[in-house]
Amino acid sequence: MKACGIICEYNPFHTGHKYQIDTVKKSFDAVIAVMSGSFVQRGGVAIYDKWTRTRSALENGVDLVIELPVKYALSSAEGFAQGGVRILDAMGIVDALCFGSESGDILELTNCAKALLTESPDISQKIKVLMNEGLPYAKARAIAYEGILDAELLAQPNNILAIEYIKAILKSGSDLRPITIKRKGAGYHDEDVIEGFASATALREKIRSGEDVSTFTPYDLLASVTYDVNRLTSAFKYKLRTEGESAFDGIADMEPGLANRFLNELDRESITAIVDAVKTKRYAYTRLRRIVARVLLGLTEDTKNPDYIRVLGMNDKGKELLSMMREKASFPIVNKVADFKDESILPEILATDLAALCGDAQVPMGRDFTTSPVIL
Repeated sequence: MKACGIICEYNPFHTGHKYQIDTVKKSFDAVIAVMSGSFVQRGGVAIYDKWTRTRSALENGVDLVIELPVKYALSSAEGFAQGGVRILDAMGIVDALCFGSESGDILELTNCAKALLTESPDISQKIKVLMNEGLPYAKARAIAYEGILDAELLAQPNNILAIEYIKAILKSGSDLRPITIKRKGAGYHDEDVIEGFASATALREKIRSGEDVSTFTPYDLLASVTYDVNRLTSAFKYKLRTEGESAFDGIADMEPGLANRFLNELDRESITAIVDAVKTKRYAYTRLRRIVARVLLGLTEDTKNPDYIRVLGMNDKGKELLSMMREKASFPIVNKVADFKDESILPEILATDLAALCGDAQVPMGRDFTTSPVIL
């Protein structure tokens, strides 16, 4: 059985995701999604819980959904990609990785990835100088490579992530074949509907304002509990006021002085307002949001790498894939969290409980122990 992996968030699932899955299924027998769980790469809580999003994926063509551990989900594009590729490789049954891009040209993206992997000392120094002048890494890198690489490849969000997927495959020596699909319609951050497609960013805004999004995403989601990280504002303030700068010890992406910037803005009304106040040209919004989430979770650079494959849901074909994985996977397969005793899964349990505090209705704690994988 030829299987293709997709590293995703489905936050929420929408027609663009359906288009990608349908396209993949023209060439592959099965689709395996490695999906962020309770927290997502932009540093927030997913708008719907991971089991609701798993069901949407299974109802729209995915055969098996595996959780992307929170250590990877709350990483930069590089860490997010490396984590997803690591999990797909560990399954031992995946032939390819498919991802969207603004480019749509796999050769162009691969050449760019190879160039970045062999970065010269002069380019590295130029990036460092630009960052010292206050630019974020992504912008500094794009400027440093002007005249060497296509600026659009290093500026557009899906291209950036696509290049990181290819870099992760090359660095790890993975046999995964990278495949890209040109993104259609609305861009990653677009708030408008374009060519019948809406971005996840636009959909989250519409859902939170009570708009009908049934044209773009499964309508039954509107009956689900929605989540907002701003409901953790009091918890974040309490942690920082009781622990001070030490709350940031070992947290990735921290720099001297950044902890004080957070501490000086704790009178703001929400996490969003605090981050807005801390944000500068150098400190990108999503980077700061990820730091907030890591602080709340106690997720440090020393947190153990998650060496497991956590099953969130499957259909009949997914059951066949799981059977194959039991013979070939290099990590243990987790169907029931209660039966898995390795401490590397503890951040996931905490993330689910922390996310439960963000619901617009009461959500029970301990759902990782009480909720079975979704089966269609």
